[in-house]
This record gives sequence, C-alpha cells and structure tokens, in this order.
Amino acid sequence: MSSTPTNSCPLVAPVPVLQTPASVPMDAVTSEPTPELVTLESHAGAGFFCREINARSGDRKLPPRILIAGCGAGHEAVAIQRELNGVVDAVDIEDFVSPDLKLNSPVRFGVASVCQLPFQDSAFDAIFYHHVIEHVDDPVGSLAELNRVLAPGGWLFVGTPNRHRLVSSIGAHQQSTWDATFANKLADNIRDWNDRLTGRFRNELGAHAGFSRKELDRMLAEHFNERYWLTKEYLKFKYASGRAAKLLPIATNSAVCWFTAPAIYALCRKSP
Repeated sequence: MSSTPTNSCPLVAPVPVLQTPASVPMDAVTSEPTPELVTLESHAGAGFFCREINARSGDRKLPPRILIAGCGAGHEAVAIQRELNGVVDAVDIEDFVSPDLKLNSPVRFGVASVCQLPFQDSAFDAIFYHHVIEHVDDPVGSLAELNRVLAPGGWLFVGTPNRHRLVSSIGAHQQSTWDATFANKLADNIRDWNDRLTGRFRNELGAHAGFSRKELDRMLAEHFNERYWLTKEYLKFKYASGRAAKLLPIATNSAVCWFTAPAIYALCRKSP
C-alpha cells in the first residue's frame, strides 16, 4: 500500500466500478504491470496471507471468495488471485489501478470505502486488510463493516505499522509514489521521531503511526473472539533471507518484540 491515505469514510454511498469479467486469462498480461509485479515474491504480505489461508482451507471444493480491502495499485490483488485461484474483489477509495492491469486480470476492481462496502452480508471467505487501517478515518467502523461482509468461519488478515516501533520503513519496497531509497527511509524515521517528540504521533493527526498491539487487539475483540497474533511468524517469513535476517532473533524475541517489530499482524476468524 502507498503511504497516501486511501480509505477515509465518506458520508455518501460509494459507487462500485466493476471491471473486466473473470474470463480474461492472466497470461494475457503483456505490458503493464511487468510479471514481477504480480508475483508473491514481490509482495510479502500477499504471500504470507496466501500461505495462512491455504493452511486453513481444509477440504474446500469451491474457489474462495476474497476481498482486498484497500487495494492500492492492485498488484497484491492480482498475486493473491493467482495463488489462491479465487473469486477476488478489490476496492479502494480512489482508482489507483492501471488500465492494463484491469484489462488483463480476473480481479474485479472497484471504488468504495472500507466503511461502506457495496457487498451483501457474508459475501467473502477471507479478507486481506494489509497496511490500510492506519489510513482510515474510522478504523473501528471499518472493522465492523468488514465483519459484516465476512462469512461465518471466514478469516480477516490485518497488518499495520507498530506505533511503538523504534524504526520505520526498514523493509519497505518500491511503491508507485515512494522510492525505497536510504534517504527516503531516513526521512521517514526523522519525521516519525519528530512527531513522537511533539506529541503528534497519531494517525488522526496525520502521522503514519499505526497502532500498538493492545490498541488493535481492543478493536478486533469487538467482533472476533478468535484472534491469532502472527507478527513473529510474518517477520520470519519476510526476512528469512537477506541482510535483515541477522536481526530476526532480536526482532522476534518475545521480551522486546513489542517495540522492535516495525509492524504487527493478526489473523482473525469470524465465529461460525
């Protein structure tokens, strides 16, 4: 997801914009995006989500119904659809998806707020809500709406920056409106610490703060009795190789993970 706010909660009803029908084959992608942009290897969050959903799919015979809540440019939605072979709807508050991606993907892209979704109750088996909730004006309302469209027994995956983190943007990748350079990552950390020291490190004050585990768990508990915190598992999944791998024993240590983890992740199951 881009750091640009993507899901304020408007008072007007959202208008869904459905795109190309699901009969268009994925191998028709020819220009934009390039193949590497629509693979799980390029999107750790999408890859981890698919792994966890596959592990819990049981003997499901029908393709899963999946919602990407806050799809940004749409690349994660395409990667998830490919991996899970599901029926995927992807929405965001604005249309950030390229025409080529819409044309060549079976994902049904639309424009809508996560606080006011144009779907029936219990419409989805799984929801991917990855680094979006911190951009939403009404995060509590967004979780209530996602719970409404999630089928009984379905899964909600939530990821957000850890508000208690010491450093930011360490594992951030190239985005459409942000270059993953050392200078930009340093600037993000300077901005975050300036916001902390001036008492403005809150989402509602414009900071990219995220939530602490306690804050997010309190919101999730209103709708989900079954909550699995997978922060350590996610960090191991994403950083098992590369330069950051040496830091994993520290970042995943239970005694200090609450401030060494740059983000937090939970998988929640709606009561059957």
